[in-house]
Amino acid sequence: MDQISALTPSTHQPRLSFFQRHFTKPVAPSADPEKTRSAGDRRFSFASKGFLISIAAIVLMLFGIVAAAVVLIIGRNRAHRADGFPLLQAKPVRLAIEGNFPDPALYYENGTWYAVATNNAAGVLSLPGANATMNTVAFGQANVQMATSKDFVNWTLVDLAHQPLPETGAWAQRRAKHPANEPNPLSSTWAPALIKRNDGRYVMYYAATWTGEYPYERINGQWTHPQPHCVGAAVSHGFNPAGPYDPLAEPLACPIKEGGAIDPEAIRDIDGSLWVTWKVDGNNIGPGGSCGNTFTPQAPTPIMIQKMEPDGVTPVKNTLAQILDRTEADGPLVEAPALVRTHQGKYFLFFSSGCTRSPTYSVNYAVANNITGPYVRANETLLKTGTFGLEAPGSVGIAADGAGGYRMAFHARSPNERIGRVRKMYTTTLLFSGDTVQLVFPKEWKAHGDKKHS
Repeated sequence: MDQISALTPSTHQPRLSFFQRHFTKPVAPSADPEKTRSAGDRRFSFASKGFLISIAAIVLMLFGIVAAAVVLIIGRNRAHRADGFPLLQAKPVRLAIEGNFPDPALYYENGTWYAVATNNAAGVLSLPGANATMNTVAFGQANVQMATSKDFVNWTLVDLAHQPLPETGAWAQRRAKHPANEPNPLSSTWAPALIKRNDGRYVMYYAATWTGEYPYERINGQWTHPQPHCVGAAVSHGFNPAGPYDPLAEPLACPIKEGGAIDPEAIRDIDGSLWVTWKVDGNNIGPGGSCGNTFTPQAPTPIMIQKMEPDGVTPVKNTLAQILDRTEADGPLVEAPALVRTHQGKYFLFFSSGCTRSPTYSVNYAVANNITGPYVRANETLLKTGTFGLEAPGSVGIAADGAGGYRMAFHARSPNERIGRVRKMYTTTLLFSGDTVQLVFPKEWKAHGDKKHS
């Protein structure tokens, strides 16, 4: 050390701490903060380099957390359940009618949706504390039910005074000759369907109990099988799909020896021709078991198709054909056919399998290039117990919405505390693609919230 250095006091100060250096600034500006002589001359500053870097790091960390959450949600929504359906935030099915409204069929015209259904006394299962007779308006008094909607969301039931089918055909009400065969209440009028004729009138198809002489063997005077159903037709008085309808005196389809016929549905093909489908009710004379047909030998329950004359009530000769029948996988039956021709020229035959009173009931479909088939079954079930929280979904009705799309209604079992275990009506929208179809969320529901999804 030289003499001058030894004699001159040192001006060197210790370096500032990490906090002082990065999170404080001098009270008085200095060209060199490192040489500020007193730490007490510095104060914390929001404008300090350390504070700004820390805030930026926190923001980036929060952004990362949010991004990870979004990715997780998207990933879950793109995932699939064990039954093959997407895990959607909003279910593509909506509870539409909370009372007993089984076997719904749809018709759309001039901005109004019409849903017609089986009599409201049919198939109500008991529930402790419930009383269907006391708590259902006009319980069993209307042959068939009708509800209307302008938006496919809010539905209004038609009252008894305006029921669409005040009388069934004479074949279904032979009270004088066979009073014991007349059901009471009228719970035996099932699965109506509507279609418009070229003359502007409408035809309603329905199934009702045959009330003629009991056609099957009796054992010790007791019936061995239920009285069969047959398919009838009725034509509207005027030019309103709401009716009322005048029934034909004789049934349209009545294969009594094979068990009868139920579940009619109608379709107008691309060439303008009218066709009616129905199920031969073979399980009605089955050997027993679930829905009367799980013991051997099981009875066939074929789905038939019949071409009709333009009047919609006269069959075209030699055009009756079978397009489907039950397989072992279907259990006791197939039933409730509904035919749709897509814009791609494919024919989709929707049908129900299993037993309507059990969780095995489900909705399936088969596809063909021609209306009479052959129909090839899809590999996957469209709706079954557990799908979207439903129980025993089935018996669909489908109609075009006038804007290029297709809507579907169906029933599913659900408890109604006042009535019992009923078949409520649910609705959805269909999206067809080639040989497949999926249920999608209708855009109209977004404006009505998600409260009625079930």
